[in-house]
Amino acid sequence: MTTNINFSFTRLMAVMKRDMIENWKTNMYRLIGVYTGAAMAFLFGMNGILSSNRGETGEAQYAGFCNTFHSILIFVIFFYLMICASRIMEVMNTKNKRISYMMLPATIGEKFISRVIYVCITSMIIFFVGLFLAELTRLILLPLFDAPEEFSRFCLFDIMSVSLDDTIRINPGLYTERQSAEIISYLFVISNCLWSHSIYILGGTYFRKHPFVKTWGIMMALFVIAAYIFGNLINIMSYFSIDLTDERFWIKAQTLFTTISIVFLVLAVINWALSYHLFRNSQITDRKLFT
Repeated sequence: MTTNINFSFTRLMAVMKRDMIENWKTNMYRLIGVYTGAAMAFLFGMNGILSSNRGETGEAQYAGFCNTFHSILIFVIFFYLMICASRIMEVMNTKNKRISYMMLPATIGEKFISRVIYVCITSMIIFFVGLFLAELTRLILLPLFDAPEEFSRFCLFDIMSVSLDDTIRINPGLYTERQSAEIISYLFVISNCLWSHSIYILGGTYFRKHPFVKTWGIMMALFVIAAYIFGNLINIMSYFSIDLTDERFWIKAQTLFTTISIVFLVLAVINWALSYHLFRNSQITDRKLFT
């Protein structure tokens, strides 16, 4: 461990390289898992579309296949990122690993950034490599299916191009009601995802065993409590004929979503700060939140 407080990109890269070398089997297993799951989803999904929509045109069948896979992909990516975030401390899940990692010649900040880069970027690279290989497998095995010519196209590229077109269509320079609503909706989704991801990073830095299951359980309990409180609040507002979207009580519904987005971003920053605090104060025998 080094007491040098200056950030060094060289040391950061050395820590990341060490993590990749020592955990190459884990990364390989994750790549194989992503590839296997995605390949099965591609093949069974394509077979299901072809079997149930035989009367439709090839273009309609292909569009239905890509739309279905797009919806599933969004959910799977979100779920996958949460699992990876909760595994941020997997390099320190035993006493010997903790001693070895704490003795690395790098600052705590560099080690923490290295783990964050892994759960945010490296994990996504592994995921998309497995996804790409799975799509190649679908194209290689395509002659085994009685599929229209449209299915020979790369579905992932079509999904990415559609998503990119939707994003480009939002031009902040053209401040119209519709543009403003779309920008706010994107901000709301992004802030919600960042907040959710930061929660699992915080859970991963606190829980040593089964961090994803424990964090998910706590979040589900809080969700039930929040839903109960929110439901009662809605009933009270309905009883008094209060409508928050009414300009007499609130400026606009967009203001409400903007405020919630800002709150999510602030909570995400707080979770990241607490995660770093836990990481910095990780002990050989225990992790202490307040030290």
